[in-house]
Order: sequence, then structure tokens, then C-alpha cells
Amino acid sequence: MTQVIDAQDAPLLTARRFAPLFWVQALGAFNDQVFKTGFLVLLTYRLAAEMGLNASLHNTIAGALFILPFALVAPTAGMVADGVDKARMMQVIKALEIGLMIVGAIAFHVQNLTLLYTLLFFMGAQSALFAPIKYGILPQYLKPEELARGNGLIQAATFLAILLGQIVGAKLVLTSAGVTAISVGVIGVAFTGFVASLFAPPAPPVGIPPKIDWVLPRAMWGIIRDGRKVRGAFRAILGIAWFWFTGAAFLALLPPYALEGLYGTDGVFVLLLSMFSVGVAIGALLCARLFGERPAVPMAAWGAAGIAVASVALWPATEYWRAGVDFSGPLIGFADFAGNPRAWPILGCFGVLAASSGLYVTPLNVVLQIEAPPEARGRFVACSNTVDALAMASSALLAAVLVGAGMRQWDIYTVVGSTGFIAAFWAMQQKR
Repeated sequence: MTQVIDAQDAPLLTARRFAPLFWVQALGAFNDQVFKTGFLVLLTYRLAAEMGLNASLHNTIAGALFILPFALVAPTAGMVADGVDKARMMQVIKALEIGLMIVGAIAFHVQNLTLLYTLLFFMGAQSALFAPIKYGILPQYLKPEELARGNGLIQAATFLAILLGQIVGAKLVLTSAGVTAISVGVIGVAFTGFVASLFAPPAPPVGIPPKIDWVLPRAMWGIIRDGRKVRGAFRAILGIAWFWFTGAAFLALLPPYALEGLYGTDGVFVLLLSMFSVGVAIGALLCARLFGERPAVPMAAWGAAGIAVASVALWPATEYWRAGVDFSGPLIGFADFAGNPRAWPILGCFGVLAASSGLYVTPLNVVLQIEAPPEARGRFVACSNTVDALAMASSALLAAVLVGAGMRQWDIYTVVGSTGFIAAFWAMQQKR
């Protein structure tokens, strides 16, 4: 295995073998969310009214257009990543992002819905191209005992960047100069990410480059079929997919939960989203400290159990809050919610849920990187991305069915989250 080791005793965040990748990932996640959230808010609060559109339907379409490329493009991207220098591929992808953001700035200014949708799909495709590199390159840059810390830092940075991107996109886009600010910002961030990628050390392919399948649906099935052949890696893939299955349901229902369940303004939604993102980051960073430098699948059981307990506890916490709410009055804002003791059990549940999520998914990412064959690591990460996308699509379908059956958001949270008990039992049964 080719491994870049410079300044071995230097902290990872200042080491050239890690820092460029860290900033490339963080800036890319931030840019994705600024553009996507800005578009969704613009669509919901301006374009839908102007064009007579169903905002909920078009938000669903937009979400699907961003996720779909991960199932379609990631498998072929994983094959490409295993046959080229991953650092060079990273630079090409980040250069592509600059072009996409320039076109995105134009689309925001003309507010052409077709162009905005097209850009959203291609941004998802660009992210899918980068996905096999993000985690596939880490074992080439880091020593085995550094993988837990490295993954924790990447995971933490990703969720914090997603949070900041969503807040910036939502708060800026409807202001008087918001479209211009977002347009200039996403181009600048894309350029900064490209510059950071230039400092990434080489990461040449290991072994014989694979034959690339450009027929995307066939590649998707083939990469899942091949991934199943390595049991240790594929069980990590399945465990990660459950995380995204559950997480997708929680995040998709969070805005209506804040409004309908808690009778809160968008400030309450931002508070809960912040609790979730910061909590995941904390859990990811604690992974190496709690579980040591070589995590194993059974360690994820603690995180799964925490998710389940917090999800179940959220139901009575929500009912307790609602018992004290005057639903005939004005919506409850950020300060009034956060300062009300009746809300603290809800915030506690979200904190435990989020930290447990970080503790759950981080060791599984490390296991995937260790167990995947070095010469096919990009393809195995792509396999994980594909299964994750399918899991998120299934989660959206299940949530739609449960909502149609009359279940409330916190009812669905309890049903979906309680599957963590099953996930915990499954993880405990896996051999180290």
C-alpha cells in the first residue's frame, strides 16, 4: 500500500498528507449546501408563488435530483478512482466545481427553474465523483492507527460544513443582495477548494487499473455484487446504510416537526439542526478516544443503542412540550424555545441522538477502509455510496407511507429510530 508519511508527529490538521483533503471536503460540503438550500428556499418562498408551483412537490424533486447521481455515478467513479492518481482526480473534480458554480451563479440571477434543476443534478454528480476519493484516499495518506482520528475529523468537518452551508443559504438568498452574495460566495469557495487540492500529495493507483464500465445501471449492480464478496467490508457498508436510512428520515421531517410538532419558527428548526450537526461532529471526534485506534463493527453497537434510546425518549419529550404550548398564539421563536425548561428534554434527546450517530458511523467508515482490498478501495467506497443512496430513497418512501397513514413526525421518529436496537444487536454479533 502506498502511504504518504511526512512530518509523522505533526498534528493531522497541519500535515500536508491530511490538511488539503480536510479543507477540500469541508469547502465542498459547504458549497453544496449553500447552493442547494438557497435554491430550495428561493423555490419555496418566491418561485413557487410566482409560478404557481406546488412547493412540497418541487422540494421533493430537487432532493431526488441531488441524491440520484450517487446511485448512478458513484460506481463508475469508483472504478475510475482505482485506476488513476486520486489526488490528480481530486484536482480535476474541484476544477469542474468552479465551472458549475459559475453556471450556478447565472442560473440564480436569471432564476430559470430548468437550469437550476439541471445544475442541482450535476452538482450531485460532481459530489458523487468525489465520494470514492474522500474516504478511499485516507489509507494512502494516513497510518493505520491514525485512521480513526482522520475519519473523525473528516466526519466532523462535513457535518459542521453542511450546517453552516444550510444556514448561509437559507438566510442570504431572500435578502436584497442575497442572490449576488451567494453567487460570488460559491465561486470563491470553489476556487479556494481547488487551490487546496493542489497541495494534496500524490496517491497513485494500487495494483492493476480496473476495466471501467460506462453503462451506469450495469455498473451500479456490478459494484454491489463485487462488494458482497468481501464480507468484512460489506457488513460495514450495510451498517453505514442503516445510518443514512435513519438520518434521512430525521432530517427530511425536521422542518415540519419544528413547525407542526413544536409550533416553532424557522429559528427552532435551525436550533435543532445545529444540535444534530454539532452532536454528530462531537461523537465523531470522540470515536478514537473512546474506542481506540482500531475500531471494529461491534463498537458501533453503542452508537446504535444511543440512537434508539434517544429516539424513543423523544416521543414523551415532545408530548410534554406540546402540553404547555398555546397553539392559538404566535409561533415560538428560538429564544423562547431554548429558554423554556419544557424544551430541554427535546434538546437533550437531539444531543444524545446526534452524538450517538457520530459514534456509530465513524468506526464503520474505518472498518470499510481497512477491510476493502487496497486496489479496489475506491470501488468499495462507491459501493457504500450507492447502497446509502438506495437506503435514503427507501427511507423517503417509508416516511411518505407513514405520513399518509396519519402518523406524526415524532411518531415516525420513534418507529424509525427504534430500529437502532436491531442495529445494535446486529453489530454486537459481528466478529471483530
